[in-house]
Amino acid sequence: MASGLVALLGLFLLGDAAVRGSWDVVLTALGPLAVLVWALWVLTFRPSIRLDDDALTVVNPLRETRVPWGAVADVRLRWQIVVETTEGRTVSCWGGPSLPRPKPARRGEPRTLPQPVEMSVLLDRWAERREAGAAGGLVVRGWDRLALLVGAAAVVLLAVSLVSAALR
Repeated sequence: MASGLVALLGLFLLGDAAVRGSWDVVLTALGPLAVLVWALWVLTFRPSIRLDDDALTVVNPLRETRVPWGAVADVRLRWQIVVETTEGRTVSCWGGPSLPRPKPARRGEPRTLPQPVEMSVLLDRWAERREAGAAGGLVVRGWDRLALLVGAAAVVLLAVSLVSAALR
């Protein structure tokens, strides 16, 4: 939350400098601000879990993993959702819910951990696809091309900012 406010403040100040006509300030600050916003986007907003009829897709910072439903061996919730594949490998999901706090128990009752709704949706979809006889397949891991392209553009803006600062 605080990092998002810092990014918004930086964008506001950059816009203020542009409105005032301070283009040297805009050119100098644009690159570092672009890299900051990109890093916040990749680390906090981009990670996600997508479910479709064929597979579970996990988007983590800079990496994307597509696990066909037939290749899912187990799904657990630790600090985050962990998907174990039939190959024996695990995929940690940055974009899923984390462990909730245990509910206070009355005297003599065990403490229980409530299950997040997102985890229930994931387990229900996995059970549904398993019962439908979802075919196994290969787990496909790769780079998150969108995040890398946006990051490359941010680095180019950073280089422009450094050059403009050096020429002053």
